[in-house]
Amino acid sequence: MNENRTLTLDMNGQVIEQGQGSPFLAFRLSWVAYVRESWAFLVRFLLCGGAATLLSMGLDRYAHMHTEAWLPVLGLLAAIAWTVYSVMLTNSVRLFTDENGVWMQSGVFPWEKGITGVQWRDLGQAGYTQGFMSWALRSYDVRISHRFTTGAELYLPNVHRGNLAVEHVNAIMARLQGRIMPA
Repeated sequence: MNENRTLTLDMNGQVIEQGQGSPFLAFRLSWVAYVRESWAFLVRFLLCGGAATLLSMGLDRYAHMHTEAWLPVLGLLAAIAWTVYSVMLTNSVRLFTDENGVWMQSGVFPWEKGITGVQWRDLGQAGYTQGFMSWALRSYDVRISHRFTTGAELYLPNVHRGNLAVEHVNAIMARLQGRIMPA
């Protein structure tokens, strides 16, 4: 993979390549975020499947009917559907910069897609977690703070090469401050 390529988002939120002229980048979540989803699937599998099985056994016992054998299957299908949605939501998350600021985009369905972020003029600082596991897995927790309020900051766990994302944001901020502040 060429590290010098520049990525940005098109109008549909898809990552596209751009030439060397654009100073802005987009970052996705690391594979570590998907490991979390596999563990969550096991929990959902046990909860949904177990609850549906207990409900089926209870209905069989008290209603003396044996037609509820489909309930455990329904519970397991619910766990699978929940996990598929969760993986799609994880895959939709993007951290990107443009001429207006730093943004996070996410959402699977049209009614839940959205973008939140911090404009360059309001950006406080960008930082990431440092540690052996973050370095070894290339998966960093990124925090983009708002200058005036903590409620508007961006926090994204497990950003692939989040250290480069933070360096990129801080480099743009330094460039912008150099233009605004007298030397």
